[in-house]
Amino acid sequence: MKHLIQADGVYSAAVLPLLQGGKPGYVHSIFNNGWNILMGDGLIFIGSTKNGRLPFGIHLEDKQVPKLISMLKQDGDQMIHYDSDTSSLLFSSFCIKLDPQATYQSGIGPTMDRPESLLHLLNAFATELLIHNQPTGAGISIDHFIECFFNEAHVTCSDSERKIIQLINTARVRNLSQIDEILRYWIGRGKGLTPAGDDMLAGMLAVDATAWIFTDTFRLHLSELVEKEALTTDISREYLKYALKRNFSSTVTDVMNALLQQDEDSLIKRTRELMRVGHSSGLDTAFGILIGMLIIRRNSNWHKKL
Repeated sequence: MKHLIQADGVYSAAVLPLLQGGKPGYVHSIFNNGWNILMGDGLIFIGSTKNGRLPFGIHLEDKQVPKLISMLKQDGDQMIHYDSDTSSLLFSSFCIKLDPQATYQSGIGPTMDRPESLLHLLNAFATELLIHNQPTGAGISIDHFIECFFNEAHVTCSDSERKIIQLINTARVRNLSQIDEILRYWIGRGKGLTPAGDDMLAGMLAVDATAWIFTDTFRLHLSELVEKEALTTDISREYLKYALKRNFSSTVTDVMNALLQQDEDSLIKRTRELMRVGHSSGLDTAFGILIGMLIIRRNSNWHKKL
C-alpha cells in the first residue's frame, strides 16, 4: 500500500502542464534538500524551500524531504505518474497529493514605463554586493569590476571584466554575430549545476522582465541557444527557459519587488537571502541584476524598446 504524503500545498502553476502531459516521469537528480524529476520535456523540482520557491517547484515540508529521498534511493529506477483524478504524483512507494487550489505564481512584472526609476536603490544594492566581499563564480571582483566599468580607459581590466562590458554593450544592439559571440562565451561558463555565466544571465533577465533592457534580437537569440543547443547543464537550462518566460525563483522576485517598490530595508534583507543560495549561485544572480541596472544607467537617453 502506498503511503499518502500530503504536500504543504505550495507548488508552481507552471508545472501543471508537465504533470498533465500524460507522459511518465523519471528521477533526474537527487540533492540533500530535494530531487528533480523529468516529465515530458521539462524538469520539476520536489523538495524544501531552502533556495526559495522555484519556478518549476513542488515544495514539501522540510521534515518530509529526507524520508522521501531515502525511499527514492531504495527504489532505484522507477517511472513516475500523475493521477489527474486525485491530483497525485505517484512514485513506487509513496505518492504526493497536490491541492489544485494551492499554487503560486513566479512571474515578475509589470513592465515599467520609466526603467530608470529602477535605479533609485542602485547604490544600496551595489553596496550589499560589495559588503559580501566575495568574487563571483567567474572569479570577478565586483569592486574592481565597478571601477573598471566607470573608468575603463584608466583601469587594467581582466579578460572576464572586458567580456562583461562587451555583454553590456551588446544587450542593446541588433547585430546577430556580436550577440552570438558573447552569449556563447557566457552560457555554460563556470562550474556546478548552474554555471556562473547562466546565473548572471538569469539575473539580467530579471531586470529585462521589468525594464526591457534587451533588444528583441538579443532575447530571441538567447532563447534559441537555450532551447535548441546543449550549451549548459540540464538544470541550468531549465532555469534559463523559465527566466526567458519571466518566471524566477522567489529569492530573485523578492529582490526585484524590493527594487520596484524602492524599499531599501526590504532590498537589503532580500539581497542577503539571495546571496545565501548555493556556493556562488545567488551572488552570480545578484551580479546579473547589477549588470542589468548598469545597462539602464548607461542608456541615459532611454527608449523603451529598440
